[in-house]
Amino acid sequence: QGRPRIASHMASVQRMTTVLIIRGLRSSASDLLHVHAIILLFQRTLRKVCFRTTLRMATLPPTYPLAKGLKAACGFCAKRDFDRQKRHPSPPHKLQNEIRINPKTMEKITPVRHFPKWSQDVEVSIATGWKDAIEEEEQANECQRVYSDGSAVDGGVGGAAVLMRGKQMIREKKFYLGTETQHTVYEAEIIGMILAVQLLREEGRKGTMSLGVDNQAAIIAVGTFHSQPGHYLVDKFHNDLQEFLLDNDSRKLVI
Repeated sequence: QGRPRIASHMASVQRMTTVLIIRGLRSSASDLLHVHAIILLFQRTLRKVCFRTTLRMATLPPTYPLAKGLKAACGFCAKRDFDRQKRHPSPPHKLQNEIRINPKTMEKITPVRHFPKWSQDVEVSIATGWKDAIEEEEQANECQRVYSDGSAVDGGVGGAAVLMRGKQMIREKKFYLGTETQHTVYEAEIIGMILAVQLLREEGRKGTMSLGVDNQAAIIAVGTFHSQPGHYLVDKFHNDLQEFLLDNDSRKLVI
């Protein structure tokens, strides 16, 4: 009875505030007062705060103390279809039964991705227009050339890469991510770049190499140092490239 009473008192205080804002009558309906004052009902505001809190906790990295407890609470509630409560539920259990956000499905964005002295193994060149891009492609003289792309077709999202020798295709790789409701074309573009590195690894460590990508956002993400959504795929691309290139190898992948 304690918590509902507190919420009821807070709703009464908010109602008095809306009456003062719009200078309405004390006998006016609460819904009407809140609409004219452009304020959410207190119950909606409380649920919004709970949702925001649960969402922020679901995005915590595994090293955070609350991350393990929230994951355990989500697993406990999911096994019971978010219907049954514990005898003595904790706040995470109550939030999970009400909000139902699975931390396992949330992408974790780490604040620090690389060491301060980290140097990338790529050289980025972005053409100003399609004519310049064609000219750069005609002037390219790298021994190994790979091309990657990602797209969404018929509700599905995937990436692909091909290894070319002259005008002849040597190898190709494809990867299906899932539906477009779960993944983006940006992720597919990075997946295609990862597949391109795998093709270079299968071809062997010999000669210069270049990678053709038609997405500027993916090209810029390769050279950025800041954390952003989908950066785990970019880190996978750099890690695979560093494993492919030996420590004493001075070559760089031209993108």
